[in-house]
Amino acid sequence: MNLSLKQAGQILLSVVVLAMSMLRASEADSTLVFPADAQTTVFMLDGQEYLELGFAGWGPGWAWQSFRGEMNAEGAVGLAVSNTTIAASGANVQIRTSTAQTGPRQLTMQTRITSDRDTDLTMLIAGLNPEERSFRQGQAVVTDVDGTSVEVPLPPGRRELGQQVSQLLLRDSQGRETVFTFEPALALTADGDLRIELARQLQEQQPVQASLTIDLPAPLTYYPHPDRVPEDSGFDQWYTFTPDDDYGTPGEFDMDDWLDAPAGKHGRIRAEGERLLYQDRPIKLWGLNLCFRSGTAPSKDVADRRAALYRKFGINAVRLHKWADGPGWAGIQTEQSALEFDPEGLDLFDYQNAQFRQAGMFLKLSQAFGTIRVGTADLHLVPYAEEFGSLDKPGARVGGGNSTLFYSRELQDATIRQLQNILNHRNPYTGLTYAEDPAVAFVEIVNESSILFYTSMNPLKQSPTLRKRIAERFSHWLQAKYGDQDGLVRAWGVSAMDSFTNELATPDGQAEDLARANILPLGNPWFWDPDQLAGSQQFRRQRLLDTLEFLYGLQVEAYERIVTGIRQTGYEGEIIGSNWHAGRMFSHYANLHTDQRIGTIDRHNYFGGGGRSRIDNGSMTRVPGSGMLSTGMEQVADRPFMLSEWIHVYPNEWGAEGPAIVGAYGMGLQGWDVSYMFQNRDDGRFSSQIGRERWDVTAPQVLGLFPAIARQVLRGDVDRSEVRATRYVHMPSLLEGKLGFVDSVGSLQYDVRTFDSDQVPSRALAVARCDVQFTDRFQITPPFDIDRYVEGDEYIASTGQLRWREGQGRHDGHFTMNTAGTKAVVGFAEDRRAELGEVTITPRCRFSAIYVTARGQDDRISDARDLLVVAMARARNTGMKVVADSRILHPGDAPVVLEPVRAEIQLQRPGRFTVHVLDHNGRMTDRTVPVEGGRFQIDGATDRTPYYLIRFGE
Repeated sequence: MNLSLKQAGQILLSVVVLAMSMLRASEADSTLVFPADAQTTVFMLDGQEYLELGFAGWGPGWAWQSFRGEMNAEGAVGLAVSNTTIAASGANVQIRTSTAQTGPRQLTMQTRITSDRDTDLTMLIAGLNPEERSFRQGQAVVTDVDGTSVEVPLPPGRRELGQQVSQLLLRDSQGRETVFTFEPALALTADGDLRIELARQLQEQQPVQASLTIDLPAPLTYYPHPDRVPEDSGFDQWYTFTPDDDYGTPGEFDMDDWLDAPAGKHGRIRAEGERLLYQDRPIKLWGLNLCFRSGTAPSKDVADRRAALYRKFGINAVRLHKWADGPGWAGIQTEQSALEFDPEGLDLFDYQNAQFRQAGMFLKLSQAFGTIRVGTADLHLVPYAEEFGSLDKPGARVGGGNSTLFYSRELQDATIRQLQNILNHRNPYTGLTYAEDPAVAFVEIVNESSILFYTSMNPLKQSPTLRKRIAERFSHWLQAKYGDQDGLVRAWGVSAMDSFTNELATPDGQAEDLARANILPLGNPWFWDPDQLAGSQQFRRQRLLDTLEFLYGLQVEAYERIVTGIRQTGYEGEIIGSNWHAGRMFSHYANLHTDQRIGTIDRHNYFGGGGRSRIDNGSMTRVPGSGMLSTGMEQVADRPFMLSEWIHVYPNEWGAEGPAIVGAYGMGLQGWDVSYMFQNRDDGRFSSQIGRERWDVTAPQVLGLFPAIARQVLRGDVDRSEVRATRYVHMPSLLEGKLGFVDSVGSLQYDVRTFDSDQVPSRALAVARCDVQFTDRFQITPPFDIDRYVEGDEYIASTGQLRWREGQGRHDGHFTMNTAGTKAVVGFAEDRRAELGEVTITPRCRFSAIYVTARGQDDRISDARDLLVVAMARARNTGMKVVADSRILHPGDAPVVLEPVRAEIQLQRPGRFTVHVLDHNGRMTDRTVPVEGGRFQIDGATDRTPYYLIRFGE
């Protein structure tokens, strides 16, 4: 269809009145369409992501093509040009699109593809991605040019859908239909997405053209260019965040005197049962991560600023992660060896650690990303290391991956040597070795590693040496258990023998036989999943359970060897095994038990994320116990618990809820002992730009809440629940394939997981302490009666201090905190009055984290002279453009601007008080907020700050 600019403009004007309402989900049945970039068009329905149409392609042999493009608009028509070069032929290929609204619910996109020479392709496509939330259990109806139709479920999987498709109808889970009409008819395939094939071959100066007409299920507003999309309502009210790095000038919310400096002056932190004790009293560690050389061995100026910044904001612990992940930027190793340290890097490492110690911060040593990777100078220790890769390049490292450590005694020995070298090193700035220094509270054996991961088979595939050695060990183990080959075959079944040849052949290429000692322990969490053991893997169930038990034993052995090596240095602090999840049920609890044998349980989890333009903008407040908090389902009854990596991943915008939930429910109700939010580095200041990295603790909406949350955590305002929801695990029964409950693990993407259980649902984390108890006999886990803690849509903690309202939509839900030291409302609570003892808070904005907290360590709200108010929402860059909470159309630039928080706060306690407006460093200004009858209003748009001080007696 050819459409004049005038006609398109008239159509657009007839529906433009819908524009602003479509940017939020409050308007029913409306569609918003706009280009995110030259290749991608976004379709939103009722303010939610609905469809995405994007151009992509592969040259010959499935060589991925990277496009570069530009957009503009002529009137109401969107124009885009995308270019790519086909490496195999040198052809320069161009895709031109012209998109216009052609009806109240209709959009037409015309494409023209040209090449400056003949070229073969695998295919150029318009890829169509229906949003899973909307199209789960939906259907696609594919109609051929001859009128025949076929219906397929969504998601479509991988399949051929037709070579001459004239129409594609998508029906979502609510029965709403979107129809794509193709002229000419086009081939359609599916591989996760739906692929509209535009070309498989191009000829010089012979354009390939197609028209896609899209009829949508609701009235349409189309913006032909990202610049035409209206700015979020109220964004002009956001205010610039302008703290300085003068940490020597005191502020009202400073927490310097909360940290008992220097760290360790009263001795070591030690574990006693499920608590960490310091001076024989429970201690909470509220910290963050620093990684690689820039994080762990920065310049001395940066180290000084960090120590001052962290102390000011109540950070009393730092996890030094990946400080020995390699040479150069990767860590402080020398170029040739993973076991030796570069003198300059080591000096800077020592200096920063001394500054942290002096400021009152305890340290955790976590040397690398995973299994140690050795260099050329280490080959005498690991002579087969080059089976994992080449060491030809300067500074090269090889090590095999996340599961390799547990197969290789040589890599275990290298790990021991590396840890002994740092623990025996004397820090010239403290005069102590790291083994002697009580500020070193934890040593981590290996980060995010397990022999029971999905990577379990990889080392055996990579290394002939390990393959032969482990086959011999497993065969001898089996012989001890079953006696001989006949006994093994009776136990496993004939069909289980030689059943893994597709995954990996035996070391000698012969049939599996105990006499040949060639049987490999092959498996991973998919094979060990109970559903598979009762289904597709039932024929080799006993083989897989034996493999699980054997590998579990190797992991236990490796940990014990490394712990012995660490203790040889004289180090008496806590030791961590590892911190990741190994699938579901049997493999998971076997892995967890190996960590329990070592000491404190440590885990990682993340939430949110997205891409360059797309935001995974879900909120944890919607579902009690979800996201990062659900990691508490891995807490063990007789061990302290640590969450050493977690954060809302950029570009998710609800980062303020993360520390609020972990602080209240994790460190409080659940009784967790240690928290380290994850980031790679900072420069000792607040981040000047949102999105500088995907993980950013010093982003203002995160660190800016610490004056309230660190007080709540370190003071212990939220009581640990005395009510327990326990799951029972008996290891001998587990290794026979028997558990008294059923778990599930949901994962949206790497690093984002939610744990649940049939007898103890993850929502129980909102009301009671959840844990796992390893028992000396098999026990059925009884169901936890969560209903007794539910009133309407609220989950009430057993302590009575926390209430969590479950959301009804993606951006809904909130919780309140009512303790002697802190009152808070966090989440989507606009116009919801929260009566919290002496304080009533009524938010007047969509999303916020509003805290009223006593200023002093021993203070209570009821009688403290000074109370702090901290009110935070979202943060963006200046000029940043976000559509419907889900798409970034422009990233903006420094400085950061904060979303204003509006709320009404009422104090019900005797005495007159003044509400002072504080600046962004927490210092007094000459401004105050009017108070009438104990009631006052905060308004970030007017006050231009998230910080206030309530002072009684003035």
